[in-house]
Amino acid sequence: MMTCVLVLNSSGMAGTVTRTRNICPIQKTNLQIRTTTLAAAVAELARKTKCPVLMDDLLLQGGSSTAVRGFYTPREALIRLLGNAELDVIETVQGLAVMPLTYRAAHRMDDASRM
Repeated sequence: MMTCVLVLNSSGMAGTVTRTRNICPIQKTNLQIRTTTLAAAVAELARKTKCPVLMDDLLLQGGSSTAVRGFYTPREALIRLLGNAELDVIETVQGLAVMPLTYRAAHRMDDASRM
């Protein structure tokens, strides 16, 4: 039988843990964003909330946003702007990331000219 013993002393343990501050504010903000192209609406949201939105520009092509009026967190507002169940909005320490949820949404970006 083998026994493993772990001995810790105070000199080997870290004194503090540093956490990166989230870029996007968690509090709700009063937002007024009219219906426009998705690219313009996402840019306006990022500007007003100071929260970067990370996504492939091709996901925005040809789409129009849903108007947003009221108090929302940046994530809530982006979900409403996109108005699309095929896209997911994920909060990261770098901002909001938009990812396709379905095969159709993921492959909408496939274009022979890009390859």
